[in-house]
Amino acid sequence: MSRILVLFIAGLLIFSLTSAGNADMTPLPKVQLPLAPPAQEPPFDDDEFFDKANTTIYKICTGETLPVGKMNTAVHDSLAGTYYTLIRMNVSQEQYPRAEEVVSFLSYTLTLSENYQDYESEQNKFSPVEMGITPYEDLKPWYNAAARMWKKISKDYPGAEMYGMPAAIGPKSWIIGQVP
Repeated sequence: MSRILVLFIAGLLIFSLTSAGNADMTPLPKVQLPLAPPAQEPPFDDDEFFDKANTTIYKICTGETLPVGKMNTAVHDSLAGTYYTLIRMNVSQEQYPRAEEVVSFLSYTLTLSENYQDYESEQNKFSPVEMGITPYEDLKPWYNAAARMWKKISKDYPGAEMYGMPAAIGPKSWIIGQVP
């Protein structure tokens, strides 16, 4: 009996160690819209592409919490405008892999921002019932995907630091007979 228990525990240990090692190999979520295919002939928008992308990345990668939610719609709108401009640009084949990583980072950040707005609006409703349409845990895969892309592109952004995960919002108290 003890031999079976030892084998079982050894199997669980091996499984958990291999699972932990593959955490970085899990597939990333899909980006909202991909970058246009690489341009085949000039003119290329490489310089303009990276100027716009770099400006945006330096604005959001300050090492502080990502400014999201109802109070930060200007940040969201600026990020969305940049993202939708970048994906339509003619990027050369030489710069395409790097541009694709930058666009992926911005896409994950934009999706995190949009999902946080949904989460925030739901959390700010006064209701005695937890609807759970957008739980906080649903935001983490987008943050983790952005963090994985940040590891790939961060060397190109000296002085920039990945933004922090937005904070969870506590439940609102509601008392029967009280108007919120």
